[in-house]
Amino acid sequence: MDSALESAVDQSRLLRFLGYRLTRTEIHIHKLFAHRVAEHDLKPSEFSILILLDANPGIYLRQLGETLDISPSNLVPVVERLVKRGLIQRHSDPRDRRLQQLHLTAQGQTLLLPAEEQVGKLEEELEQILTATERRHLFSALDKLMAVQESRES
Repeated sequence: MDSALESAVDQSRLLRFLGYRLTRTEIHIHKLFAHRVAEHDLKPSEFSILILLDANPGIYLRQLGETLDISPSNLVPVVERLVKRGLIQRHSDPRDRRLQQLHLTAQGQTLLLPAEEQVGKLEEELEQILTATERRHLFSALDKLMAVQESRES
C-alpha cells in the first residue's frame, strides 16, 4: 500500500471545533445504537418512535415529528411501516378526525422490551468510559447547548 495512504490523517485543525468532535462522536455511537436495534429488526428512528408511543399513548403524529425533529414527509413512511408490521396503530382523534393519534400495540410492546434492554446494555458500556462526575458534566453541557439552540429556534 502507498505509504502516504498508510500515514495518519492530520485532523488537528478540525479537532479544534466542538461541532466536529460532537459529530464524530455521534456517528460512532449511532453506529453502535443502530447495530443493537437492528438485532430486533428496527431502525433507530423506529425504536425512538416505539419508545415515545409507549411513554405517550395517543400522541399526535405532529407532536411525534416535532419531538424527534422529523418532517412529516419523512415521518409518515416510517409510521406506515410500523403500522404494516402491526407494531403501532393509528386512530383519528374523536374530537377532530383530521388529527391522527398513535398507539403502541401489544406486538410493538413485545418487540420493544428486548430492544430497549439491548440499548440499555449499550448505555452501560458507554457509561463505563466516563466517571459518574464526567457523565454529569457532559450531560449538563449538552443540555446547556440544546437549550441555547432551542431558544434560538423559538
